Amino acid sequence: MKTTLIITSFLLALAAPASFAAGSGEHDHGSMHGEGYSFGEPGKATEVTRTIKVSAGDDMKFVFDPPIGSIKRGETIRFDITNTGKTVHEFSVGDAASQRAHALMMKKMPDMKHDADPSAVTLEPGQSGSVIWKFNKTPQGDIVFACQKPGHYDAGMQFKTRLK
Repeated sequence: MKTTLIITSFLLALAAPASFAAGSGEHDHGSMHGEGYSFGEPGKATEVTRTIKVSAGDDMKFVFDPPIGSIKRGETIRFDITNTGKTVHEFSVGDAASQRAHALMMKKMPDMKHDADPSAVTLEPGQSGSVIWKFNKTPQGDIVFACQKPGHYDAGMQFKTRLK
């Protein structure tokens, strides 16, 4: 009986944060990393060094105009994203680890919005939004742009590049 009580208490303690997060319908990549983002930080409009238009379509591709190429460390980029499709898409900036964590959260909460997350935007069909990101930290591996709506990333709605 005592063992059952201890195990139950432990499981409830683990489930409490998850149920709170699930109930909020939002998440923040920064809080997933404890010390902040490992791949940069939210940028300021006054620091933007270039602007890239991004189309997110039902062909499960991002189209960058101009092409993004590589990113210079310290660069602040404004991404102006338009959902040109007929289904909801999102655009998120991250590294491989943060995108894996984001994908797991989206599997649990596929209708999650990103109103409080400066590294991501959720867009209804025809809607536009922006992400301004300062790439002042060098992550291990690639910078990953992704749509984590269930099935979209696996269908190819992702783009990877490196910092120079």
